[in-house]
Amino acid sequence: MKNRSQHQSLFRISILSAFCFFLLQSFSIVTAGNPADNIALDCGSSGNSTASDGRAWTGDIGSNLATIHPLETTIAAKAVRQAAEGIPYSTVRISSSEFTYTIPVTAGPKFVRFYFYPTSYPGFDRSEALFSVKSGPYTLLSNFPADLVADSLGVECFVREFCINVGKNQLLNFTFTPFQSSSKGFFAFVNGIEIVSTPPNLYYTPPGAYGIPFIGQTSFYEIETSTALETMYRLDVGGPSISPTEDSGLFRFWPDDNEFFMGGGVVPDKANNTIKYTKETPAYIAPAEVYQTYRSMGPNKSWNLRNNLTWKLPVDLGFKYLVRLHFCETDPDITRQSDRLFIIYIDGQIAEFSADAISWSGGNSKPAYRDYLAMIGFEGTSGKYNLSIDLHARDVFTLYSDAMLNGIEIFKLNKTDGSLAGPSPEPSKRIFPTKPSQLTGKASSNKQATLIAVGVFVTIGLVLLSLRVYTMFLRQRRESEDYGYKPKFTETKASPFPGEVRFQFLEAKTKEVTHV
Repeated sequence: MKNRSQHQSLFRISILSAFCFFLLQSFSIVTAGNPADNIALDCGSSGNSTASDGRAWTGDIGSNLATIHPLETTIAAKAVRQAAEGIPYSTVRISSSEFTYTIPVTAGPKFVRFYFYPTSYPGFDRSEALFSVKSGPYTLLSNFPADLVADSLGVECFVREFCINVGKNQLLNFTFTPFQSSSKGFFAFVNGIEIVSTPPNLYYTPPGAYGIPFIGQTSFYEIETSTALETMYRLDVGGPSISPTEDSGLFRFWPDDNEFFMGGGVVPDKANNTIKYTKETPAYIAPAEVYQTYRSMGPNKSWNLRNNLTWKLPVDLGFKYLVRLHFCETDPDITRQSDRLFIIYIDGQIAEFSADAISWSGGNSKPAYRDYLAMIGFEGTSGKYNLSIDLHARDVFTLYSDAMLNGIEIFKLNKTDGSLAGPSPEPSKRIFPTKPSQLTGKASSNKQATLIAVGVFVTIGLVLLSLRVYTMFLRQRRESEDYGYKPKFTETKASPFPGEVRFQFLEAKTKEVTHV
């Protein structure tokens, strides 16, 4: 009887433990899938409406979700020509003077998304939309030409996403301020405002953690809750676009990476594996679809060792950037550590010398991510710059000389003055410099004199270089005739720096020739 009683007690404890585990798992899913604040404000409309993707929106007219001050100087209107996307772009809140939205929310980090449809509205011409948007100490947009942004992107409507932490007993305010000019009237507008609570440490450094590696430095960087972030890129690498309603509860959009990938490699078939989320990488980090597709270099080892997988992503100079890379090994042949090792370069500098998704995640079909901080230029510089991500295969200590990547996220961090605002777009210029040194923060006042001086120095340099090359040519020609070899020049694509050329010489039978 005693043994039977003990078995029954153990059985009850096992059942209770399993039930508690189920509750914990359910709680984590609810926390990710049902954020504390989930506000979708359809500006310039009243009542409730449903977007084409099934998302519910609430009009800002008479709503208890937000107040507008001063309300009497703003206008709720419809576009002269309706957008194909529908809600929330069907109506607008618009004004030629400053106005502020005040939205009560819970404490903690939030995704903030502004929806813009830059078109003509009754009494307002499309070209006169020029304004700034501030929230507390942060300048989110400054002298923002919404029409030029849409034109440069080649779209009708677009969204700008930010991440802002809200303190206890704080209200979330957004102030829209039209550009002031004595010669022309400008206006500010917004079609939709979305606020979604995020898990506390989705992007912010957890208390007591070391922070993330600072590219090019030996230090680590902590992203504190006093930092505001702007989403620059969120890409599903090797897969199709993932809509906000297909995201893991946070309504993020994951477009494909085709526009920014430089070509080469292979895209394996989408894995049917069930993604096994972990404590380190829970489901809210990214949806399963991100981890079921990826790009790799392919099975050709010799090609892999000569080339890179490369992405080039235009960003604003003068800011720090959080670069998050997503990994998940779903290939059934890759199950152990060191099966696939590769090198990661960010902005031409080594971020990881032995990247190993299995080691990071703990096994096949388990996801992992890695964060890095990159400083692009320095505060005071302006313009655009191609931030590069390069993956290069390892030749030794690995079973497969290959590289892979599932997803990319890049976020801009605010400057010391709280600004996240970048320069206005220039639709006609789509080629960006490859190094920050190609741009400077100030224009020279003596530009003409500088150009003349540079021309003189360049001319002298070319003359001296020509003489040097001619002398080397004669010497090399004599050596070639004496020892019977000719130089061979080959450009290798495996270098992390675009355009870098390595000069290789054929070995002569009678003389050993080294690299130069």
